[in-house]
Amino acid sequence: METHQIQNLLDQVNAITTRYRKINELTGENFNVFRILKLESSEVRMHSAFIAELLKPNGSHGQKDAFLKLFVNAFCFKENLIDTQSCKVKVEENIGIISEDRTLGGRIDIIITDKHYHQIIIENKIYAGDQDHQLIRYHKYADKADIIYLTLDGKPPTDASKGEMEDGVHYKCYSYKYDILNWLELCRKEAAVYPIVREALTHYINLIKYLTNQTLNRNMQEELSDLLKSNLEASFAIYDNLDIACNKISKDFGKVIEKEFENMGLKCKYGISFEDRFNGIWIWRPEWKYLNIGFQFQSFDKEFRYGIVAKQNPGALPIPPHIRNNINALANNTPKNNIWWPWYRRMEEPYDNWGEFKAWKAILDGRMKEIIIEKATFLLEITKELEL
Repeated sequence: METHQIQNLLDQVNAITTRYRKINELTGENFNVFRILKLESSEVRMHSAFIAELLKPNGSHGQKDAFLKLFVNAFCFKENLIDTQSCKVKVEENIGIISEDRTLGGRIDIIITDKHYHQIIIENKIYAGDQDHQLIRYHKYADKADIIYLTLDGKPPTDASKGEMEDGVHYKCYSYKYDILNWLELCRKEAAVYPIVREALTHYINLIKYLTNQTLNRNMQEELSDLLKSNLEASFAIYDNLDIACNKISKDFGKVIEKEFENMGLKCKYGISFEDRFNGIWIWRPEWKYLNIGFQFQSFDKEFRYGIVAKQNPGALPIPPHIRNNINALANNTPKNNIWWPWYRRMEEPYDNWGEFKAWKAILDGRMKEIIIEKATFLLEITKELEL
């Protein structure tokens, strides 16, 4: 393989992406009200709230139970005869304090109940990880309910969450990428003559396409695929070496990050390696016994979060209750904190997904370093009076 062949292919790809980027700017494809308001990754305030509002028969959309009927037809699998007109829809429904063995209690993202007490439970996973026995708790709470496990790409729950429960029997997996998008398109057709509702749905549809990497213009996809097909050897040569190039950038970035925190008088371990699901950066003071400041991926190179994280498995080195309670009570904590992460937040776009070029661009131009230092400094400040 000649180097000039690879360079020629890269030049052609760059020309195509530049052209379509300009098209997107001219057509307004990049404008999205939810992204502007930084709500794209908020499971509760954005996704659960918006979907729940669409599902309410008395919702502000004015379409009564039309959207809910479409949802029941597309998602429910237990053949419960749900009376959509009488349904009540609740978000973050508290079903009791989580028991010591974690098999009872918790909060349900969305729960729908009709007058006959037929129920639909939606576990909404945009970026959050599973909790231990989470689906088991919901099944115990309502064993006849349609339990819908909803993720961006339709991935299954962990064994720790579902136990012996079976997909298609006790719960069913669905994706935003296909299932929610199809439902939203049906809802948009239903609301075609109601412009405000229709455009709100359009913005949300575009947001889901953005989160599931479906925003590229189809003509661009066709052009790129034809180009790669006609230069297959060069394409594979680039593909085979992309991870190597990114790992080199990551190692250099790690040295910079460790040096920055050492200059602040802190210990720092840069452990980002996409061969493992849980990898990241850990920062601590020598006197901290139980906790670190952590920046960690929950899914290889995606779902980057930051916060206060246990140094060791809390089962082996339990965090004392008074320390955990103090951390839980800190401002801006996520409601889904857990024994590993008593305080955490998800990193915002474009820093959250290192499977995309935008994150690597932020590494190369220095923005990633700045945001990590900013987040760590904030955590140091709010915990400066606390025992860790």
